[in-house]
Amino acid sequence: MKKAIFVGCNNDFITRSQLDPFFYYAQALKRTVNLSVKYFYIETFAEISRTVEQQDSDVIFLMPSWRESLREETLIKAEKILQKIRSNNDKKIIFIDPFSQTSSNFFHLLPYVDSFLKRQPYKDIDNYKKDFIGGLMMTDFLNKKLNIDLNQWYVGSKCPEDYINRISVGWNLGTNKKFRTELHKRPLFWFDKKTKSNDIFCRLSLGNSGDVDWYTQYRLRALNALKPLETDYKVLASGRFYQDLVPRSQYLKEIKSSRIVFSPFGWGEACFRDFEAVCYDCLLVKPSMDHINTEPNIYIDGETYVSVNWDFSNLVEKCQYFLENPDEAARIITNARQAYTEYFRENGFAQKIKSLIE
Repeated sequence: MKKAIFVGCNNDFITRSQLDPFFYYAQALKRTVNLSVKYFYIETFAEISRTVEQQDSDVIFLMPSWRESLREETLIKAEKILQKIRSNNDKKIIFIDPFSQTSSNFFHLLPYVDSFLKRQPYKDIDNYKKDFIGGLMMTDFLNKKLNIDLNQWYVGSKCPEDYINRISVGWNLGTNKKFRTELHKRPLFWFDKKTKSNDIFCRLSLGNSGDVDWYTQYRLRALNALKPLETDYKVLASGRFYQDLVPRSQYLKEIKSSRIVFSPFGWGEACFRDFEAVCYDCLLVKPSMDHINTEPNIYIDGETYVSVNWDFSNLVEKCQYFLENPDEAARIITNARQAYTEYFRENGFAQKIKSLIE
């Protein structure tokens, strides 16, 4: 049996979501991939280096904290460490990028890894050769089309073009264990429209109190775009800072009883709210995701979700249509649940790992 080590951070809900499938697919990994995994929860590249040196393995999964990219000297040190790890052995090195965005501050490490996994990379890999304002296609749009000041915010790094094909899709937040559990609570084709008493749900975080950055500004625009619908429909929408979010129990009660979940982009395109919408039989309405790859993929326009323009110019029209055509909404809701469930039924994560280490 092949031996692997996971060396990385486990200090927040997002990183734990990246880790979850390693645990609930542990038996599938042994059975179908012939792989066992040991875990070492550390954050810095210095700790990563020491751990890799001490452990015997065939495969190395690396997931440092994104905070390791905030200082230039740390990035330089990271490259030296990865270069050393690469030169000392022929093990498979799989880098799990910690950034929520389509870009990363760690692309300079591409020459030293076999695969550089993104939760949601661009479909067109050539986008990684472009210089986007803010480092992302999304922030470039916000600045150029919506005149939102990014205030020098930037996530990105230059991709060595000879290694750009090492960027590939990994697995997204939808692999979180709680979503897998929710999906299996009910039969696949169970759907009761009678339980829905609210029309549109959009409870948003606006970030830290006092910070009015692009993230906050874009989400405020999203909330404003919903206002015309409040006259004829029951809309549960608000934006609050981290310190004043609605209680989790209220959030869950409201989303479960809503027909539509509107989920604008956050720091990255995909949000936990997207997968909650599918789990709770809501129609997911979201800015177009056509520019990215991601797994599990619940973003097939008109089939598993409903896309709207990034500037929300057709949001009212789309919401009105599906609220007035509930059977069409139900078709998409059922498709989304089926697509999401199939990812787990077909051992999507285990198959991904198999393809990476073969």
